Amino acid sequence: MVEISNKVIEDAIIEEVKKLKKLSTVDPNAIIDKNCRPGVIGVRSHVLVDVMGILEEILQVVIPDNCYIFRENKKEISIEEAAAKLKNKANYAK
Repeated sequence: MVEISNKVIEDAIIEEVKKLKKLSTVDPNAIIDKNCRPGVIGVRSHVLVDVMGILEEILQVVIPDNCYIFRENKKEISIEEAAAKLKNKANYAK
């Protein structure tokens, strides 16, 4: 578990997902806030895996290889929920 606030993590995720609005699969009218579910607005999972790598660099954490923060029990989750999951599963980078 990392000691970064959920708000900092949420903001980092929101900024990275906003950059994806230009993709053809993403709904250009989607509202990207803490309630947004990136998979539902058209961001594909392989792109979100890349986002997780970017988040690791920005937040200076390591997300375990077997952890996909944007889905839980086969359900797309919100950015707020993904931030909480990242906080609980990630470790600080060495």
